[in-house]
Amino acid sequence: MASPDYEYSGDAVAQLLIQKHFPERTDGESAVILAYLKEHAGEIDRITFGKRVGRGAPIDPSTIPSVQRAFTFSTRKRIDILVWRATQPVIVEVKQRITPAALGQILTYRHHFLEEHPDAPEPELVVVGRESDQDTIDALTAHGVTVHLYPEAVARTNAAGSGV
Repeated sequence: MASPDYEYSGDAVAQLLIQKHFPERTDGESAVILAYLKEHAGEIDRITFGKRVGRGAPIDPSTIPSVQRAFTFSTRKRIDILVWRATQPVIVEVKQRITPAALGQILTYRHHFLEEHPDAPEPELVVVGRESDQDTIDALTAHGVTVHLYPEAVARTNAAGSGV
């Protein structure tokens, strides 16, 4: 099965800045992504949305091969955004409200990314969102995770499907 990763070169970031919605993201998450991209666009050499890592869940081997492939793919872990600054990978988790669960997610993605790319530099870990609380931010930063808050990143309320 072909990878449905959404990968763009750094040259395409300017085009991404005019988008109102990003692949596999809600309107609220898309607003957060747009705010992050506006702040960091000049640092991005390559960006991938929905990067799959890990093995995925096991399935009965007697299942037809196309269903096996689709099931395995859909159960692999999904990095929201994988940014490359030259050879430096940056794993970005996107939330509207950042909670302690984000720490477990981003550490899991780091683990699987490094398994699949053992020669890559240690990835930077970033969580972006509209809001959080200081206890959560403190725990994330204590584990080397950078947190960016964009309280102004709110989905347009007059757009069809907004607020999802």
